[in-house]
Amino acid sequence: MKVSSVDLLEELDKPRYQTLRQALRPRRFARKTVAFEPLSEEDLVFIVKSGRVRVYLSYEDKEFCLAVLGPGDVYSTHTRAFVQAIEDVELLVAPSDVFRRRMEEFPGLYTTMIRVLGSLLGRALTIIDSLAFKKVGIRLLEMLSTEATHGRPLPEGGVLLEWNLNNEQLAAVLGTTRQTLSSLMNSLSREGLLELRGKGGVYIPDPARLAHPPKAWSDVRRCVSGRARRRPGEDL
Repeated sequence: MKVSSVDLLEELDKPRYQTLRQALRPRRFARKTVAFEPLSEEDLVFIVKSGRVRVYLSYEDKEFCLAVLGPGDVYSTHTRAFVQAIEDVELLVAPSDVFRRRMEEFPGLYTTMIRVLGSLLGRALTIIDSLAFKKVGIRLLEMLSTEATHGRPLPEGGVLLEWNLNNEQLAAVLGTTRQTLSSLMNSLSREGLLELRGKGGVYIPDPARLAHPPKAWSDVRRCVSGRARRRPGEDL
């Protein structure tokens, strides 16, 4: 679920960026820890070194996942979003003003940063579009299809997605409930579109089949708090 194909860590390991890398300090957070809250007093830039975090908005009992960040992804703490460790994670952090001053020494790195941040923005807009206009089943299929392009090919054919996300975490990414997600995943398994393997592993025998949702999904509605909800203009 990496947001960008650009690995900022790989760039920063180059000798010419040594002074910028030295400005970054490691911080470690245990699984499920909320690392940063909205408009944190600490105005930091961080790069994920290992593990994954999710960036999400929260209001009362609802959550909206903007992105799942993995190694090499970058983000800022001074936003309206929460940042939570999905697994044990190590971040490289620096005060925003320090990071900005160091970046000015390396104009060539701006292009890489823009690509990373552009990918994050594109991902967020895709999520917003999906939540607003697509049923949860279609959102799941589209996410599986996208992730399959980055999955690990297996000798017997097909690809393995090593998400290491439980149903609750994956449901938060999709903007649905754990019960609805379980029902949809079981339906896909019965149709032979995927197999659940181990903890957080998903095997997809033929990614091309993900373009065609099961007929049983014809009446699936986007679910909120476990109940079907009709969109304006949508036929029941």
